[in-house]
Amino acid sequence: MINVLAFMVLAVFSAAGLAALFLSCPGNLIILIGAVVFAFLTKFSIIGSKSLIILFSLYLFGEVAEYFLVILGAKKFGASNVAVVGAVIGGTAGAILGAPLLGVGILFGAFLGIFFGAFLVELLIQRNLVRSLKAGVGGVIGRIACIAVKVLVAILMLWVIAVRVI
Repeated sequence: MINVLAFMVLAVFSAAGLAALFLSCPGNLIILIGAVVFAFLTKFSIIGSKSLIILFSLYLFGEVAEYFLVILGAKKFGASNVAVVGAVIGGTAGAILGAPLLGVGILFGAFLGIFFGAFLVELLIQRNLVRSLKAGVGGVIGRIACIAVKVLVAILMLWVIAVRVI
């Protein structure tokens, strides 16, 4: 009975985690938590500490990559350091403000927040519309790259889990 519950928890957390990535939510963390709960429920007989360390390492890589890719995208398109900070703050604020819209608003809010955060800060500092637009677009491109990397990390995490389970 416990194993059935454990597999159900693992399946729900894995599916929810993968879906959450597209809503700018911490999907890889959800997958990791599901694996930890599964390991605990099965007394670490299927997923052991080694696998959990690998999963945790993949999770950390995805989180670190997230911040660097937004920064790299904005910088690549000419954003100043202050505009990069504006993109990060704007993305966070946009996701929070978009959250009440059935979760879908999180993604759009984050993208709009990143764009307008970088754009407005760059416009205030440089007073150059073209450079400001490029900074905003660069931040958004960085966010898209981030989602792609985090989905790849999630797939790797699910592969590690599947190898242990099968």
